[in-house]
Amino acid sequence: MEEIEISLYEDKEPYRVTLTDDKVINITGQSGSGKTTYVEEHYNDDSYLHIDTDEVFSDHRFANAKGINRELGEYFRNKYKELPTLINDFDLIYNEILDYCKNINKIIVIDCTLFHAVKDITTLKGRLIILRTSIDNCYNRLIERFKKNNPNYTEEELNEYKNRKHAIYSWYLQTNKFIHKIDDYVNNK
Repeated sequence: MEEIEISLYEDKEPYRVTLTDDKVINITGQSGSGKTTYVEEHYNDDSYLHIDTDEVFSDHRFANAKGINRELGEYFRNKYKELPTLINDFDLIYNEILDYCKNINKIIVIDCTLFHAVKDITTLKGRLIILRTSIDNCYNRLIERFKKNNPNYTEEELNEYKNRKHAIYSWYLQTNKFIHKIDDYVNNK
């Protein structure tokens, strides 16, 4: 079954599966796997509504969010005294996003690293696409992104970031478990 898993060193084609007929496309993968680029290349016209959960839930990204991501960020911040988290409250957040967008006549594209935090697989609607960029490439992209976004970084800051992001070499195992869980679910429906 390793052929469906994300690899440390080998890039693979995305794992794709249709869960329901709903007009939802779920994009996931590790940080640095290319989710945002994938969405921009494949779902970048007026028939799609792109929701980036980083822009909705990460305070520093929300500060510059626009459109639906700004709306959803405000919605969650106004509704909850304590902002729910994707790692603990994924199912709640996912359902609320879909409910919030139900009257928008577009295909909903949800870009989120933490789909593996779903507790009930039947919560997920539409199609699921898991980017299987190798962990080495993800890590290297994260480092290059840090350098680009922080042109005046110090070596100490870079090393601290590298040390923090090196955990991706264990984080991806959760996504591999998720791939197996989805694969088992789809093959036993």
